[in-house]
Amino acid sequence: MKLRGITAAALAFALLGAAPLPTIYTAPAGSRPAGPPHASRPYDVILPNGRTASPVGKSIAVGKNALGVTVTPDGRYAVVTTGDERDGYTLAVVNASTMAVTDVYRADGDSFFLGLQALKDPAAPSRTLVLAAGGPSDKMYFFELDARGKLHQSSAPLAMPVAPDPRFANDKHAYPGSIALSSNHRVAYVVNNLANTVTAIDLRKRAMMHSAPVGYFPWGAAVAGHRLYVTDPGLMVYGTLPQPVPYPQFANVPFAPDSASALTSIPLSANGDVSGRGGISSTRMDVAPDGVKNVGGARPSAIAVSKDGRYAYVCMTNVDRVAIVSLLGIPRVVGGLQLRLFDKAPYGTQPDAIVRSPDGKRLYVALAGMDAVAVLDSTDPRKLHRLGLIPTGWYPSALAISPTGRYVYVANAKGNARSATLQRIDMHKLPLEKTTISALRYLRVPRRAAQNPIVPPLRSLQRSTVVKHVVFILQEDKTYDSVLGDLTDGQGHYYGVGDPSLVSFGASVTPNLHALAREFGLATNFYADAQRSQAGHQFATGGIATAYTEKMIDPNEDPEDYPRSGYLFNALARSSLSYRDYGELLQVSGYAAQSASDPADDLSPTSGLGGTYALNVPALGALSGHVDLNYPAWNLRIRDVRRAKEFIRDYTDLEQRNTVPDFTFIWLPNDRGGTGPGIPPLAEQVADGDRALGMIVDFLTHQPTWSSTAIFITPDDAQGGRDHVDEHRTYAIVVSPYAKRGYTGNAHLSTVSILKTEEELLGLAPLSLGDLLATDMSGFFSATPNLAPFSAIPVAAQTAAQPRPGSVQRTR
Repeated sequence: MKLRGITAAALAFALLGAAPLPTIYTAPAGSRPAGPPHASRPYDVILPNGRTASPVGKSIAVGKNALGVTVTPDGRYAVVTTGDERDGYTLAVVNASTMAVTDVYRADGDSFFLGLQALKDPAAPSRTLVLAAGGPSDKMYFFELDARGKLHQSSAPLAMPVAPDPRFANDKHAYPGSIALSSNHRVAYVVNNLANTVTAIDLRKRAMMHSAPVGYFPWGAAVAGHRLYVTDPGLMVYGTLPQPVPYPQFANVPFAPDSASALTSIPLSANGDVSGRGGISSTRMDVAPDGVKNVGGARPSAIAVSKDGRYAYVCMTNVDRVAIVSLLGIPRVVGGLQLRLFDKAPYGTQPDAIVRSPDGKRLYVALAGMDAVAVLDSTDPRKLHRLGLIPTGWYPSALAISPTGRYVYVANAKGNARSATLQRIDMHKLPLEKTTISALRYLRVPRRAAQNPIVPPLRSLQRSTVVKHVVFILQEDKTYDSVLGDLTDGQGHYYGVGDPSLVSFGASVTPNLHALAREFGLATNFYADAQRSQAGHQFATGGIATAYTEKMIDPNEDPEDYPRSGYLFNALARSSLSYRDYGELLQVSGYAAQSASDPADDLSPTSGLGGTYALNVPALGALSGHVDLNYPAWNLRIRDVRRAKEFIRDYTDLEQRNTVPDFTFIWLPNDRGGTGPGIPPLAEQVADGDRALGMIVDFLTHQPTWSSTAIFITPDDAQGGRDHVDEHRTYAIVVSPYAKRGYTGNAHLSTVSILKTEEELLGLAPLSLGDLLATDMSGFFSATPNLAPFSAIPVAAQTAAQPRPGSVQRTR
């Protein structure tokens, strides 16, 4: 009790209360670059977002994108599922004592997802059985783990049943994910994320029993007594439209309380099978999204059950909360515990995994958005208390605990930024007071805000006195060195922050980008928060990528991807500010790019969004009436120059009507690169993007509103090429009369730094922890304006593809 009191006091001191308004937050990195500061400690790293990962205990690299972890019944081994469609899928086996990898099973044409269970094989109790869910392969896999820590496929995989209703758009996929076990470990319950079902498997026979319907996009599962409980974080069921349409519906997501953001309870028969529809009930876990304050769902995800089986603990990932559900009689929410950074803090700690200690006295919750594990006192299962925090690697995504409860295992999806990691934490005499303070120190630095009329501090809710129009131009997939490694000062002298040997698309291909970087403010110690394009768009517009986005790695922008507070467009709407969108957040499920009649055409006006929509999935409701419906979104067969011309046409019309928006978002997607009929060589795609960039900035800097405009330019991620500093390093350029001319900023910044600065200029509140804690770009602005405009530079046609050093061309 004394330890609990000391730790609780330290935690309260560190977390209590939103700091007074004059206090701002920055990332701890300062001006240090991303990567490990000390070669001897490869798991202690400065992250791309400027935070620090310094995991407690012992860590080991296990591949890429770790999503699941399990520990064998004897505690000797841990198994981690890693990989994705880009890097390939593996199961890594780690000796729990030595923390050395003993085996890596590589899926040959198959795949793995987050579901893993290790148990004594009911068909042969002397053997260890490992169950692995296949996710995209729609299969369940069975392995034997031998005494040397080697995996062997023990029987043929089972194909999981697809959605039973052909009206569902996902009726061809099951996407098995989480796996729960019956109390006697003879039956496994597999959650089929896209089929909206759970399937029981007889583990002795390796045979399917029956499936039961659950809610939308089911995720986690746990058994208590004679019932199975499944979390349903989805918001809607996707249906096929009678015929494809040229535009999505811009609307708030429809909400069915029995199936959306719910907890499904399923009775189990005497042999452990799931029932049909009889006896299945649903518990509502969230209010319906209103599209204003609550834009995204609360996302009930991971679930654990108290030792006495009377309560369930559900991670409400999007609202930083663990909900307590009474399982006695009709399940109902009876309480919960907030895990926000401080009272009324913006959301973003993202509790996305939970495990209970064998004695039932503690719960461990992975906080993916804080790179920490929260330790909770569950001695009284009806009332949880925070005990402290434990630092982890980057983005903890799954948890397991040893049979004795001494060791907690954390699968960190991004690990040390180069590899996913498995982390072992020895809870015996762990100094929680010390680790709590460390976890917070690695996360943010509180500072006093200086008065700055150009860029008021975040949370002051004051607008800039001079910058009234903010424009964000999002490019695609570039490291700093791949395009600006050859940047000179105009007199042949390199800037000294790039490596010319790594340049793929230098000054001859991107002369406008080079000129803008040289003439205005250039961030050279700047990093992409995201590792994938889709997540990059989420960070750029919302300050955070939801756990659904990070784990599913889908290429779309669906309601399930929405963060709770939504995106910058929602914040602008809440503050009654005007905004205009050119191409962003329009790629919802069911979108298909159309063929262009002449992909080389850079003259004809554009018409439509570049594709058609085949499903009933709505686009963000806040975009209704704020989208240029003739500005194409994702379609590599439509030139960016045509997009630029459409932007200029539409923006000119807004100026003539005196309705220039406070905020403008412009997406130039073509320099992402891709291959296929009608798609030009990669270098020409990049050159096309540079022509468009030059046209747009030239236009904006020659308008009457130029004197009150700030333009931000950056790629969404850094997949496209190599970089000598860090593979996540990219660039950002600030173009404004108030931007410091010829300025090179060396502060550690990231994608979300731009969003935070946009919010400061426009007087908005932070959307998430991401933008609250990021370092802003106020240092790029000067109180003395320079109204000299920018003149676009012609870009020669590129006839041959230029390879990206060390990279692979991919579609989005």
